[in-house]
Amino acid sequence: MRSLEPLGHAAVLEGLWTAARAGRLAHALLFSGPSGAGKFLAAERLTLGLLCARGPGAPCLACGPCKRALADHHPDVFVVDPEAEGEEEIKLQRIAPRAEDSTPNVGEFLSLKPMEGGWRIVLLREAERLNTEAQNALLKTLEEPGSDTLLVLVTARPDLLLATVHSRCVRVRFGAPAAEIASALLAREGVPSADIGPCVRWARGAPGEALRLARRAATPMRALLGAVASGELAVHQALAAYAELEGDFAGRTPSAGERVRARAFLDLALEVLADVRRARAGLDPAALAHGDLTAAGWARAGGRAEAALEECLRARQDVDLNLAPEAAVERVLLALAPRQPEVRGAGARPSPR
Repeated sequence: MRSLEPLGHAAVLEGLWTAARAGRLAHALLFSGPSGAGKFLAAERLTLGLLCARGPGAPCLACGPCKRALADHHPDVFVVDPEAEGEEEIKLQRIAPRAEDSTPNVGEFLSLKPMEGGWRIVLLREAERLNTEAQNALLKTLEEPGSDTLLVLVTARPDLLLATVHSRCVRVRFGAPAAEIASALLAREGVPSADIGPCVRWARGAPGEALRLARRAATPMRALLGAVASGELAVHQALAAYAELEGDFAGRTPSAGERVRARAFLDLALEVLADVRRARAGLDPAALAHGDLTAAGWARAGGRAEAALEECLRARQDVDLNLAPEAAVERVLLALAPRQPEVRGAGARPSPR
């Protein structure tokens, strides 16, 4: 667990600690907001402040409970983090016990009494990855959580959660802080200065998302998209360059890593192509994250950008179904590339009119 204070969210956390001190903190919270806005960092900070010997309030980071939580050894905290665990979805066995499976799960954790006599806290990162079975299993826990129990579901896609899950949680909305905060974070993390401005803009100011884009080669990826759209780069050349991109594409297996790379590319392509559509529809490019595309010759892509957007949506779904990730990327590039004129052989006949 990290000790960092989430940038721009101090007032939200203080309000939650105040509710805890008054005995009014809801047993289930849904932290929602843009990807990378600091929601999970806020959930960790909230947890530290509830467990702290001086809490509820801003954690001291020096007491026994704080030190145990920071070392990920606090017995009353249970974290489900599919990204850190290399899992693409949160399955039933992480939520409820199954006779044939010994995987640590939320249900068994909450069935035990608090080891330190205080809160029992469950953090669910990227809760939109809960499959339907897991969400349904979670409902019973949300309905009957027990005293001094807190579940925090963190998501950038609350629309993917069941309505019954929503109805049992108190929603806490997080917005992205000022762009200057994200720029300062990327500079501290050693991101090249030329990449900072674009990544912050593309992330709409969300610090975590801007850093993720920078670490997953968003700048060269977008350059590849533009080069293919303009005809400056052939599809096979773009694919070769894509395969050589360096970035944070780690997965539990090499094939999982390739899916991470493909998702990063396709998610960026979806944002780019959606902004091309918005600009063509008359929206002010200055208001779009990728509004500078119109100045880069993307307007000439015309209907190809529209077709590529539709193909990108299909390709992104295919990657989640574990279909060949590089083939999905190739389909999008082929849809985006200018059509090459048909070359006839020396003795070829003209087509009948």
